[in-house]
This record gives sequence, structure tokens and C-alpha cells, in this order.
Amino acid sequence: MHLTVAASRWLSALLIILTISSIASISPGTFSSVHAASEFVYVNPTMVAIALSGTVITVGVQVAGLDPFTGWDIQVQSNQSVINPTSLSIKGNMLAANYTENVIETVNCINGMNYTTSPCDSSDGPGIAHSAAKGNKGHPPTNPVYGLLFTINYTVAGSGSYSPLMIQKAILISNLEPVSVTTRDGIYGIPPGQGFILTIFPDSVSIPLGSKTNVTLNLSSFGGYSGMADLTVETQYPGLLFSFNVTSTSLSPAHSNNVTMTVATDSTYEVSHYTITIMATSNGLSHTATLSISTTDFTITASPSILKIHATNSGRSIITLDTQSGFSGPIRLVVTKPTVPGLTALLSATNLMISAGRPAATVLDIHTPDSTIPFVYLVNITATSQSSSHMLTIVVKPPSPDFNFLLTSAESVVQAGESGTFTLTMTSIDYFKGQLNLSASPTYWASEVFSRPEVVLDFGNSSTSTMTLTTDLNSTLGDHNVTLTALGTTILGTSVTHVIVLVVTITQLQPSKTILGLQPLTFLGIIGALCLVPIIVAVRKVRKLQHGRL
Repeated sequence: MHLTVAASRWLSALLIILTISSIASISPGTFSSVHAASEFVYVNPTMVAIALSGTVITVGVQVAGLDPFTGWDIQVQSNQSVINPTSLSIKGNMLAANYTENVIETVNCINGMNYTTSPCDSSDGPGIAHSAAKGNKGHPPTNPVYGLLFTINYTVAGSGSYSPLMIQKAILISNLEPVSVTTRDGIYGIPPGQGFILTIFPDSVSIPLGSKTNVTLNLSSFGGYSGMADLTVETQYPGLLFSFNVTSTSLSPAHSNNVTMTVATDSTYEVSHYTITIMATSNGLSHTATLSISTTDFTITASPSILKIHATNSGRSIITLDTQSGFSGPIRLVVTKPTVPGLTALLSATNLMISAGRPAATVLDIHTPDSTIPFVYLVNITATSQSSSHMLTIVVKPPSPDFNFLLTSAESVVQAGESGTFTLTMTSIDYFKGQLNLSASPTYWASEVFSRPEVVLDFGNSSTSTMTLTTDLNSTLGDHNVTLTALGTTILGTSVTHVIVLVVTITQLQPSKTILGLQPLTFLGIIGALCLVPIIVAVRKVRKLQHGRL
């Protein structure tokens, strides 16, 4: 019963207030009262950043510094095609939270649809969120009031980038009397014709490695725009460090603001040139500026950077120093090498001066000692200026493993039907270790046989194999090529091939000379025998005569 009477009194008070405001033709921005103090009802946040379509945005309607009151009747209007109100709630309002008031919600109207028993006003419609409530049975405030009245949920419709959040009506009462208020509207996005500009000066800097410099970011508004701008560096790179004297700054039509950004480099900075992007964002609107950064440094290069040297041999590399982004100054070179007996690494000059357009070079001479096993030596050259230091590594190693493939003679004469013998010698060089397979190109006029078709070589060793080449009796006379191939495979699986072309000249087999169909020796033997017969007979007769006389 008491609740019903209180509600009736509340509604009566609202009717009286509406009548007074209608007669006095007072705007919703100000409402005169018998009370002396006049502060404001406002939308919080006052500026809502632009968001993607479908995003839910929540704003609060709050009071600050108002004379004590016990109820409100407020309408907030938006452009429904940009952000559409979907619900409101008085949960957490300052009367209930701070003064243990039992707050009765009398109007909850969204887009002309009421969610309480009371009907919407005739002024309610699309884009309007309307809330009315009254405190009952509590401890009404006695001091100036601050805090939340209600919250409104909006959904971004996506058809525009700006909508006012305008407090269309704001009536507050205390003991059936109106309380003077001033309203402060909010906005979603940025009004057309308003915005800000971001510029940077200078837009390019040159920084010695390990040092820093400052640039100035200028933010100025136009079209009467006011707000806060947040600054960030969009692109980050190793070795580049950025900081701002402030990360947020205010924008106002009265004057522009300058922000100092410090750019520093550390030891991890490598690339000579970067372009970075700085972004300023205010109320969902973003602008960017670019800064070109170069480092005054030097470069050190070697040609070649990999030296392939046989053991007990020498090699050299040209070391070149050049400027980068205008560097100029002296540079000192220091060589460090492994402590291997017999290994030497010497520079022709260790103190060089370079400047823009005037590089300098020196020669690195390296001599390798004898080694029974493969070697890899790392020779470091450290170049130091007053502001930075760079190290270059020269790799010293033997050439790729290989072997010599030799033949006793690359030319030979063989009679048709006869054979020739050839000796092949294989020697490991540059630490070749592996198996060799020997072969000869197929021939129709001869056949070959290797005494060792497969040969195994170790570091620095030699081995031989004999090839016997037998020609066909009907071979075509003249020169013939025989391609000899040695296919080697190292222990690491690398293939090495060598080829020798052997020229074989085939001659005709010499025919034998006969006498009366007999070989000369046979014929002469027979003649000799026949000649001995009469001599033997004559000797016998002489002996008989001598014997008869006796």
C-alpha cells in the first residue's frame, strides 16, 4: 500500500515537472530550480571510439556535483543507423549503491518499446533510450551527488562513423521539486569535418651506432575537434629502441601539441636503413607518420671469405672497409687465429681511415702447415671504430677431396691380335679417402682386363692397377681411342670422376719368310746336315786307308 502511494506521488510529480518545463520552454540543457547549485548529467565516456560492425558498446549516464535528488527521467538519443540502442539497466546506480535506496524503475524504453509496465512517452522512438526511476525507503543523499544512474548497450550498425549521444531530456527531482541540471552529450566517432593531423620533424635521421636522437611529433586538430590521442610505434626492429615523453596527449582547437620521441640503437642493430611507422589514434580515428632511420657505421667484407688452400701452401683475401650512411673515421683491425704450429695470418695494414666515397682495403695472407688429416681454420678479423665494432670470419680449409689419375703412356702401338699392358696410378690429394672403380669404354675391336678394378685410397696414399688390352686379329688398322674412367666416392658420399683417353694404334701382324716352304732356320739346318754327310764319308775313307797300311 505504501509502495503504491509512493509511486502515485512520483508520477504526479513528474507530470507537474513536465508541465512546468513545457510552460517555461526550458531546454534540456539547463533546468532552473529553487536550488542554488547547478552541475551536470553526462554521457560517459564522452567520446566513444569507432568500432567494427556488430560490436557492442556500453556507455553510462552519470551525474557529477548535483544537488541531492531521489529520482530521474532521462532520454538519450543516437543515430540508430550508426549505433543502435539495444538495452539499458539501472543496476549499480548510485542511489541504490551509496544510499541504500530502494530504487523503483518506472520507465525502460528502447527504440519506442517499453520493458516495464509504464508506457513509453510520445517522444520515444527509434534511437532513443529512455530511463526513469525513483528511490524509496532509504537514506536520500544530503550532499552533492556523484555516480552512475544507468547504462545503455549499443550495437554498431556499421553504416556510418559518427553519431551523437545526445541527452534529449534530463529531469531530476528531490521531494517533488526539480533539481537544476546541465547536460553534457557524448559522441560516437568523430563529427564530419573534424579530425586531427600528425606530422613528424625531421622525417629522417642518421644515428651513430650505440647512440640516440630525438624527433618531434606534432598533433593538431581541425574543425573544432577535441579529444585524446594515443601514440604507438607500429613497426619494431631488433636493435631499435623507441620512447615518448608522453604516450597520450590532448587535442584541442586552441593549439597543437608536440610530443618528443627518442630513437636509440643498441649492439644488436645490424641493418643500415629502416623505415618505421608511428600511429596516433583518437576516438577510433588513426593517422600515421613515417620516420626513415639510417645508422652512421662502417662495413667490413672479405673476398674471398672462404680460402681453399692446400696444406703447406699460402692464400690471400682482400679485406675491404667502407662507409655506411656517411661514416667517417679511423678503424683498427686485429687478427685472431687458432694456435696451430705453422699457421700464420698477417694483415698488410691494421690501421685504416675511411670516409664517404673513400673506402680502404688491406690484404690478409694466410699460410697453412702440413697436416695428415683434413683441417678447417677460422681466422677472425675484428674492426673497431670509436662507436662500433664488427667481426669478420675467414674460413680456411683444403680444396675439395680429389685424386690424381695417371697412365704410364697415353699412346701405344699394338699389332692386330696382340696384347698391350698399361699401368694406371691413382694418388689421393686434398684428403681424398674412398673407393675408386676403374672401367674402360666398350670396344668392338679389343677387350680389357684390370688386375684391380676396384682400388681403395686413404689420405695421401697411392695405388696402381694394370690393364691388359687384347686386340682382335681382325681389328681395323689405325688409331683407336680407349676411354679409361676412374669413379671415386669419398667416405662422405661425394663423387669424383677422372677420365684418360688412351690412343692405341693397331698395326698389321708381320708375315713369316720361308725357303722352299720351310722356315729359314729349318731350311738352313737341313742344308747344314746335308753338307756334313760327304765330309763324314770322306773322313771314314781316309781312316780306312790309313788303317790298311798299318
